[in-house]
Amino acid sequence: MPAKRILIVEDEADIAEILTIFLQGEGYEVETAGTLAQARQRLNEASYSLVNTDLRLPDGSGLEIADRASELGARTSILSGYVSQLSADAISRHEVLVKPMRPSEFVAIIRRLIGPAYEA
Repeated sequence: MPAKRILIVEDEADIAEILTIFLQGEGYEVETAGTLAQARQRLNEASYSLVNTDLRLPDGSGLEIADRASELGARTSILSGYVSQLSADAISRHEVLVKPMRPSEFVAIIRRLIGPAYEA
């Protein structure tokens, strides 16, 4: 049985790398995108159990990707230091995580949202 797939949309490469390492350590398959354009392409090419996005990206708002991923059936989370910019409607549609956050806390929340990497 294949591992659950997660897309991390994060323009800060060091943060994306840390989250990827921790999630892969739990057995998840992880792909990354640093821009909205890259994230759109990834969503067109594959399906994901969960898409986590930063709110502020170089080419727009991560909320666009979260909404699109949700339409495609993925669970969604937004990890940002700017959550006060989100509307109540956006907060009700997506899991909102506040930066800074320990990677271990992040992984625990992801596990709560989609379960372990492999279902028994």
